[in-house]
Amino acid sequence: MKQVRHALKADPADIQVTVEELLARELLVADGTHLRPTDAGRELIAAVGPETAPLSAGIWGGIPAEDLAATGRVLALVTECANANSRR
Repeated sequence: MKQVRHALKADPADIQVTVEELLARELLVADGTHLRPTDAGRELIAAVGPETAPLSAGIWGGIPAEDLAATGRVLALVTECANANSRR
């Protein structure tokens, strides 16, 4: 849960509620200290991808590959700095 909170920068109570809902709907299963998608969870993930692909293509489709690569590098640096600052 700590890794999820760190990655999302979200309220722990909100994360807990969402995880409990996903567990109750049997979309996730606890595997020791890890959460893993169930078969139903993987099916949902697989179904959502094609549904969101046109939206993603509309957002990212017109941006040249080199600009996307630069954006990825900048966002990785911003994330790294944000994570370093959150550990202080």
